[in-house]
Amino acid sequence: MACFIPLLGKRLRVTRLDECGNPPASGDPEGVVVTDGFISLSLTSEVEEGPEIITRKADGSLCVNEKTSDSFKRFTLEVEFCQVDTDLITLMTNGEVFPGYEEGRDGLTIPEGTVSDKFALEMWTGLTGQACVPGAEECSGYLLLPFVNGGVLGDLEVTGEDAITFSMTGAFTKGGNNWGVGPFAVLDDGGTAAPLPQELDPLDHLLLIDTCIAPPPSECGFQPFIPDA
Repeated sequence: MACFIPLLGKRLRVTRLDECGNPPASGDPEGVVVTDGFISLSLTSEVEEGPEIITRKADGSLCVNEKTSDSFKRFTLEVEFCQVDTDLITLMTNGEVFPGYEEGRDGLTIPEGTVSDKFALEMWTGLTGQACVPGAEECSGYLLLPFVNGGVLGDLEVTGEDAITFSMTGAFTKGGNNWGVGPFAVLDDGGTAAPLPQELDPLDHLLLIDTCIAPPPSECGFQPFIPDA
């Protein structure tokens, strides 16, 4: 049995997926973005309420009084960022890269149209109430959303007092993930970095565990997708 208290956010890793939830081919130069430039990640549960079955007797009293179980449908996501990483935004939203004259990416555009991009999101958090073993890596909370439909860029506000932040909103988790044990080594198996110990169920929308494997380093822009598990 695991008991841990997540505290604060360390890192986000976002991996591009295809329509069926499969990661990109090994070596894909635009497969992954890792960032620590986020302020918050919010998940909201969407639930289908079970219908009530009510039948009354002729005198108005209840004859049948039942309610069927609620059903979880999905999480909706909102992420607030403090850093403009154009590759990350285009990976998570309907944004498109706007190229510069030289090699590189000067910015992005937001076109109208359907948002169909898919990604997986991993987040590492701090832990409180746990002592570190001398010489060992500081442990973290680890949250995985294995199959997410992209969102849109949220509201922007420019004022004379506050820093400019921006958000991604409208993304939602999907059933039918193909994450399996995952392409990355995220757990410690007897001193060796290893993938998840068993495959996720295709209908799993969220995984929350703790890990003593260090999160990947933050780096602006796309990184090649290199499976290590």
